Amino acid sequence: MSELERSQLFKKVYGSIAVANIGSAMGAAVEWVSVPGGGWKAIEEELGWVETFLPWMQKERDVRYWNNSPRLRYLHMDMPPGMTEDGAEIRYLLALAIVEKGDRVTVDDLAEVWKRHIKREDIGRLVNPHIKIHMDRLTAGDENTRIPPRLIGSLTPWPGLVDAPHMIGPIGIINACDPFQASMDAAEVSFLLQPPASGGVEASRMIAAATAEAFRPGATVESVVEAARKYVSLHTREILDETLEIAQQHPDIREIREPIRRHFMPTYPYADAVETAAEALALFVITKGEVREGMIGATNLGRDTDCIGGMLGAICGAFKGIDNVPNEWMEVVQQAIDANPYTVQKLSMRDLSIRLTQTLLTRRDAMRQRIGEIEQLEQEQ
Repeated sequence: MSELERSQLFKKVYGSIAVANIGSAMGAAVEWVSVPGGGWKAIEEELGWVETFLPWMQKERDVRYWNNSPRLRYLHMDMPPGMTEDGAEIRYLLALAIVEKGDRVTVDDLAEVWKRHIKREDIGRLVNPHIKIHMDRLTAGDENTRIPPRLIGSLTPWPGLVDAPHMIGPIGIINACDPFQASMDAAEVSFLLQPPASGGVEASRMIAAATAEAFRPGATVESVVEAARKYVSLHTREILDETLEIAQQHPDIREIREPIRRHFMPTYPYADAVETAAEALALFVITKGEVREGMIGATNLGRDTDCIGGMLGAICGAFKGIDNVPNEWMEVVQQAIDANPYTVQKLSMRDLSIRLTQTLLTRRDAMRQRIGEIEQLEQEQ
């Protein structure tokens, strides 16, 4: 093991990357049991209390997310235990954009990585089928006529969709210990998928800021939650606070399931971005950031289980580090990813984490140089 890999910085980066994938994989196997309307009860009746990875099947089918949605086609995929899903695919591409640039990224940087790594013919297998619409808008016309990446999210039929905050964890990583900048960068890259001020952008701000705060040596459960609250609108903060109040009244990963279902079901029968981000943070509070209990809680909560687990995983992994992650969980997930012919995740979780840590250290050196230049100006008469 290298000196870099022994550092707490690397352990937090690796933890955030690995646990986000673990949450996505564990939740994916129960999502389509929960989503048709049964929620946590359907999961319990069909699968019992889920504490591990399960195989799952993505059926070939056409769906509409909302009534005004274009028809979207999912392609058949048989997933072994531990295989991740669509959110993990675009989360990896966001991390890859950061590594390739060697710094914080813009929506334009992310768009270029999408164009190089997403194959249109494979969309609907692991990459979510609605990404085809974004990709076609990214590539239509020429450099003089095509739509700029930061405007594409404004054209989405699904403001408030959960994919932007589900992918956003790496923004918290590159902005480690700086939740304000993480929230700003989260909004910036989310414009590829969501309109400004939408629920998708707001939720991205919450998760990125919480992840960045979780890197601080002195971070606490309370400081992580406060970072999530600080940079969002009044209405988003109210929804988060309502969810945290439910967690305070029902501080158990089993007991909270029905109160959460009752609270959110009348608003939207599935789940939107702000809801899932708020649920992730409520579980973070209940479990005090512990990885195993957090991932099991997210998987059994019902609603949009893979997205809740993926968001919570990014925060818990950064908060507790890789030493808090069960080795057998990491092995199962990495083996499933390695065996999948369609995934864009070509770097292992460890290798990606090494490169992200190196990028963070390069960014640290650049910040030190700027501080030195400011101090020099301060001393000059």
